[in-house]
Amino acid sequence: MNQELLERVLQSPRLPSLPTIALEVIDLVQQHDVNIKQIAHTISHDPALSSKILKTVNSTFYGQAHSISTISHALVVLGLNSVKTLALGFSLVGYLKHPGDDGFDHMVFWKRSLYTAVAARTLAKQQGIAQQEEVFLGALFQDLGQLAMTQTLGNEYLDVIAHASHDRAKMIEAERAAFDTDHAEIGGALADHWHLPPLLVEPIRHHENPEGGPEEILPLIRCVALGNCVADMFVCENPGDALESFYENAEKWAGMSRESTEPLITAIHNDTVEMAKLFELPTGPLEDPGEILARANEAMMQISLQSVQQNTQLEQQYKVMEKKATTDSLTGVANRGHFNEYATELFDAACNSGKPLSVLFLDTDRFKNFNDTYGHQTGDRVLVEEGTALKDATPDDAFVARYGGEEFAILLPDTDRIRAAKVAEQVRQHIETVTVESDDGEELHITVSIGVATYDGTLFERVEQLIKAADQGVYAAKAAGRNCVRVFAPRAKKSA
Repeated sequence: MNQELLERVLQSPRLPSLPTIALEVIDLVQQHDVNIKQIAHTISHDPALSSKILKTVNSTFYGQAHSISTISHALVVLGLNSVKTLALGFSLVGYLKHPGDDGFDHMVFWKRSLYTAVAARTLAKQQGIAQQEEVFLGALFQDLGQLAMTQTLGNEYLDVIAHASHDRAKMIEAERAAFDTDHAEIGGALADHWHLPPLLVEPIRHHENPEGGPEEILPLIRCVALGNCVADMFVCENPGDALESFYENAEKWAGMSRESTEPLITAIHNDTVEMAKLFELPTGPLEDPGEILARANEAMMQISLQSVQQNTQLEQQYKVMEKKATTDSLTGVANRGHFNEYATELFDAACNSGKPLSVLFLDTDRFKNFNDTYGHQTGDRVLVEEGTALKDATPDDAFVARYGGEEFAILLPDTDRIRAAKVAEQVRQHIETVTVESDDGEELHITVSIGVATYDGTLFERVEQLIKAADQGVYAAKAAGRNCVRVFAPRAKKSA
């Protein structure tokens, strides 16, 4: 909390004092033992306030079966708590709704406040919360801090929130960046300074972050937060986001399904029209809920389609990145890291299944001569052609990788030593037919030395031992004159 700004708000001469009737009502609502006669007497001394309360309790919003003609009667029928909360509400609205020409959009402010209040009360009633009037009033004055900051800071505040439009998340972010506080904190502090009841103060303070509110009144604050989602549908440019948020939070916080929440929106709209007349608030025209829902559902569908497209793009990007991470950039076959991972996976599977696994190691014969005599570009072409030839000459389930430099490796799952030796010889013969043209147009031939090793359930305990055995086969092939295949076979133990 920015204490300096809070003191500036509380002491601002531009923020007028509360009217006498509001102070009297606030004092009454703080008294737990206040009786009907006291509050009826106080309210009746203000004819305008009495008239508004009676008009409200006789409205369709409360749906009373019989007409209520006196404040005392209203107190008996609706209860002390409802009437005194209504009295406080009308007193504060009368104090707050007549701004000067301050540049603040009061019409949108009261439109969203009233939609939020009616929606919050409707949801509270639907969930069986007793303090429905407190929920209504807390929601109605939730953005009290915006009015206070406008009156105190003027254009300094209006310039900060201008770019947020009606996006509440952006507004909070902008307020915090500029003032190290936000309208919710300021509003809660101001309501506390006015000695409003905690059931009103806490929804004002925590309506933007309901989970941060006191546990004992969390259901009330959540109703206000859900009311905000409904109001956003009627005020913001993107009703689809608001509707989706409403559905999601209504299910999370209140266990309400989409089917049960959607009909409430029309009822909330109708009651908001009624309460706008009763409170005489400058809300401007209120849009038809059917049109709003249609726009919101269409927007949600567009959001869903965009999400699918984004997921597809992300999946494609991931595949590209994964391929780059596992593929040798020159030859297009797997790289060494991918080979090591897959070799470990196949070796573990072979150990568990008892099936054989063979590894072929290949070294390009006299590769250094290609680079030294014809240049590295020719050497690269040799490796590219060799990688292509290996894929062409091996079975479909073979895994071909560039192990490093001029070395290649091939994994042959479920392949015994005899079959692996035959595949190795086929590979050697195929590569022998491959030619590469140098930069000078000379036709160059490639040969390889190949080592073969097989795991058949014996000898090798780790995949590294199997790979090393295949590598030893390469050395044996080179020692035998190159361009040949050598199969690693364990030496028989000498008898004692």
